[in-house]
Amino acid sequence: MKKANHFLEDFFTPKSVAIVGATNNAFKMNFRVLENLVNLNFQGQVYPVNPGADEILGIRAFAGLQDIPDKIDLVVSAVPASKTFDIVKDCHEIGAKRLVIISGGFSEGGQEGRKLHDDIRDFTREKGIRVLGPNTLSPINCANRLAISFNPIKNMARGGLSFAFQSGFYEPKINWILSHMGINKMLDMGNKMDINEVDALEYFSGDEDTKVIAMHIESLKGDVSNFFDLLKSVSKEKPTIILKSGRTPAGSKAAASHTGSIARENDLIFDGMIKQTSAIRAQNMDEFFDLAKSFAFLELPKGKELAIITLSGGEGVMATDSCGMNGLNMASLSRDTYQRLKEIYPPWEIPLNPFDAGVCMEFHLSDLISFFQALTAIPQDENVDCIIMQMPPNLFAAILTNPDFPANMMETMRDQFIQWLVSVKEYGKPFAMWCTTMDSQEMKLVEMLEARSLPVFQSSERAIKSFAAIYRYAQKSSLN
Repeated sequence: MKKANHFLEDFFTPKSVAIVGATNNAFKMNFRVLENLVNLNFQGQVYPVNPGADEILGIRAFAGLQDIPDKIDLVVSAVPASKTFDIVKDCHEIGAKRLVIISGGFSEGGQEGRKLHDDIRDFTREKGIRVLGPNTLSPINCANRLAISFNPIKNMARGGLSFAFQSGFYEPKINWILSHMGINKMLDMGNKMDINEVDALEYFSGDEDTKVIAMHIESLKGDVSNFFDLLKSVSKEKPTIILKSGRTPAGSKAAASHTGSIARENDLIFDGMIKQTSAIRAQNMDEFFDLAKSFAFLELPKGKELAIITLSGGEGVMATDSCGMNGLNMASLSRDTYQRLKEIYPPWEIPLNPFDAGVCMEFHLSDLISFFQALTAIPQDENVDCIIMQMPPNLFAAILTNPDFPANMMETMRDQFIQWLVSVKEYGKPFAMWCTTMDSQEMKLVEMLEARSLPVFQSSERAIKSFAAIYRYAQKSSLN
C-alpha cells in the first residue's frame, strides 16, 4: 500500500493540528508540545485549545474544539485520562478523524482505566476515528517539521531512517536521535488502543522517504501472521531492525505495568520467525540504535574484509579479536598500499592491519593533515571491503599550545580533518569510527561527523558488530 493511501499519512502530514490542553505555564509538560511546533516552524496551522486562555505563545487559543472555525486534521489530546472521552466525543462532533492521546492511566490504570480504554476504543471504532496511543508521544515528521514531544527539540537532521516505538524510552534521547541519526519519521504506538505494529510496518513499507525501518516492540497487538508476512516482504527491500523487549516472564510483567498488555508470545518462537525474514534483531537498546545508525549511514559492503586503523596497539588487538568473533576477516593489504603507507611509518616496521596510526603519528605531528591523507591508501585498497578507525584524541589543541600558531588554526585543522574523514566515504565502502576519550571535545566532533552521516561508535566492538550485521544483510539480500 502506497503511503498516500494509508491512513497514517494523515497523522504525519496534517495541514492543521489542535493541541487540547495547551498551556502558558512553562512548568507544565504540555507547554512543550505547542512550543515545539512553534519553534520548529511546523508547516501547518496550529490551534491551542484551553478554556482559560485567550492566547498561548502568541497564538489565539480556543475554549474547545467546536470553537475552531477551520477544519482540523489532527487532534492531540493532552488532558487527563478522566477528561479524554469528552475530547473524543468532540472529535466526532467536528468531524476530526485522527487523534493522538498523550495521557496515560487507561489500560495500565487498573479496572477503571481499563474500562475507559475499552469505552474509547469501542466509540472510536464505531465513529471511524483512528487513535494513536494512549500513553504516547509523536508523530514526528522531519519533512514538515511536525514534532509532538515533551522535550524542547533543538534540531531535526532529516534522513531516511524511520522509527516505530511501543514505549517512550526514546523520548529523553530525542535530541540526540534527531541530531545524530538522519530521521525521516517517528511513531510512538503507546498502549496500541488502535494503531499497532502492523499498521506502522505497512505504512513505512510504502513510504518512499523511509529507507531504513527500526521498530521497538513489547507485545504484538496486530495479527501475528500478517506482521510476519509483511516483515518478510519489506525486510528484503528495506533494512528492518527489530528490538523485542518483554522477553522474560519478569520483563513481560514489567511491560504490562505501563502498557496494560502482556507480551504473551514465546520469545524463542518470535526469534525463530524473525530468522525466517531478512530483518535484523537487536539484542539490546545500544545495539538497536547502533544498527539503525549503521544501516542509515553506511553503504552495504561487497565483502567481509575489514581494515582497522587504531591509535593504540592494545585497542588494535581487541578490535582484531572482535573481527574474528563476529564473522569478518582481517583484510590483507596490497604491496602498493604498503609502499604508500611506508612514507608515514616510524623508523621500524609495523603490521599493516591493524594499522597502528598512533605510533606513526608521533613522527608527523608537524603536518597532521598530510599524515591523514596518506591513510587514504587503506580505503583505496582493492582488498578492503570496510574500514573502521579510532578517533584521534584532541591532538590539535595540544599542538596549538605553541604561541606561534594563529588563533584560528585549531578550528581550521579540525575542519580539514572532518573534510578528510567525510571524503573517505567517496570510495563507496562502509567507513566508521570509534571513540577514544569520550570527553566533551570529542563529543562535539562526533556530533559534527554524524551530522555528515559518518557514524561513530562507543567502542571498536560495537562498530564491528554493526559492520557484521550489514554484511550479513547484504549477503542475505543478494540471495533474494
